[in-house]
Amino acid sequence: MSAAPLILVRSSINIDDIYAVPHIVRPGETLASLSLTSLAGGKGLNVSAATALAAGESGRVFLAANVGDVTWPVQELEKRGVDCSHVRSVDGATGRAVIQRAEDGENSIILLPGVNHAPGASPDELLAALPRQPGFLILQNEIPWDITTAYASFFGAKGTDVVFNPSPMPSQAQLEAFPWKQLAVLIVNEGEAADLLAALSSQKADSSSDAKATLEALVALPQFSGLKWLVLTLGSQGVIASVALQGGRQVFASPASKPQAVRDTTGAGDTFAGNLVTRLSEVEGELQAKQVEEALRWAGQAAAMAVEKEGALESIPKRQDVQQRLQG
Repeated sequence: MSAAPLILVRSSINIDDIYAVPHIVRPGETLASLSLTSLAGGKGLNVSAATALAAGESGRVFLAANVGDVTWPVQELEKRGVDCSHVRSVDGATGRAVIQRAEDGENSIILLPGVNHAPGASPDELLAALPRQPGFLILQNEIPWDITTAYASFFGAKGTDVVFNPSPMPSQAQLEAFPWKQLAVLIVNEGEAADLLAALSSQKADSSSDAKATLEALVALPQFSGLKWLVLTLGSQGVIASVALQGGRQVFASPASKPQAVRDTTGAGDTFAGNLVTRLSEVEGELQAKQVEEALRWAGQAAAMAVEKEGALESIPKRQDVQQRLQG
């Protein structure tokens, strides 16, 4: 097994029921679907696959999750190098996502948690079962909130770099109580950044403000003073990040990589996050500005490639394919 840091994902597994539609249904509208496709999905499944495929090796990425009446997504993850030995089989329905996918590539998602909301191993139990302490822990928000906060607190206190992508966005009360000081990396999109700013500071993101102003307002919040990375994804406009380096905090902007075509945006954010974490896990020694730029560029390229294919899991590129696109 590789000596590189282990990456643990504590999150969700879903079945994505994808309805192809001419456009996202409007309130009060009845719309005929053009087709229905069922695929493996869920933010935990997607980010686990993206992380493992970016690593290009088995034995580094572990998913802790629950699966119910449908188990074939686990096999799909194992094919991609994810260690699923800590995925528990639970009585009940595997999580579902009802996805509308419009002809222009946009999507709308409704979640049914299913057994994603069933209990699982406690953080200390899981740590004892892993080969060694993970260097990174990825958390999202498709499992019970108390589990997410328990894992963040436990592993953050032990020195694991905790990565949080708060999606779907938690409530204001949850955000106010979250153990932000245990985080190392926070990844949000523009809407999530605005919600965080409003919930934690009573400020409202001004629609006229640029991304850098929003990022700096977030970094200035006391909850985020200890963050190593605060990453704000901007869709077709790229990504901007505030990163703590040895010489002080710096802001990095990376333009979006242009996809060859936009067919399906589902899973692009998870692809970005998984690839970014993998690149961070490969940094040896003190983090340098060049490594930040390379990591952001790599993750952005992977996300751009993910929108070129239909489906979430099926669209996540392999390490060698991202590398080839960057070199080409």
